Amino acid sequence: MFNPVKVTQKNYWHRDMQYHLNVQEQQAALNGPDVVHCRLALEDEPGIELVPHSHKNWDTPEELNVRLAKNNKLPSDNLTTGKVIKLNAGDLLLFSANMIHRGLYGKNRLALDIIFCENAPQFTAFINAANTPNSAIANKTANPQVFFNPL
Repeated sequence: MFNPVKVTQKNYWHRDMQYHLNVQEQQAALNGPDVVHCRLALEDEPGIELVPHSHKNWDTPEELNVRLAKNNKLPSDNLTTGKVIKLNAGDLLLFSANMIHRGLYGKNRLALDIIFCENAPQFTAFINAANTPNSAIANKTANPQVFFNPL
């Protein structure tokens, strides 16, 4: 991940699942398998802002209005429940992709982001083989099967 090409792009709140599930499905997904987002900061950066416990708890009215841009709110508006996690080069942050979160743009934002999920059709449909390690690279890891089994 890096800063957006469009420098006017604002930080925006979201749950990763909101881009392919309706609101009722999003709420139900909080009881289903989790998706783990691993972020390794390669440069010092402002980090990520997230809403603690939101991987298991549904949105408050404020969170839902901001996240979905309802009732004169924008996804870039601040949330009273948000907590900033600053990242320095070499820091590794693990969090649920189901959490309400937003990247914080600025500085030299550069990170390696890896998403781990269960080998289930609702997740593997989003895997793009062009974005996974090739055999030569994957076989250098302790568990190369994590890259091949879903494909």
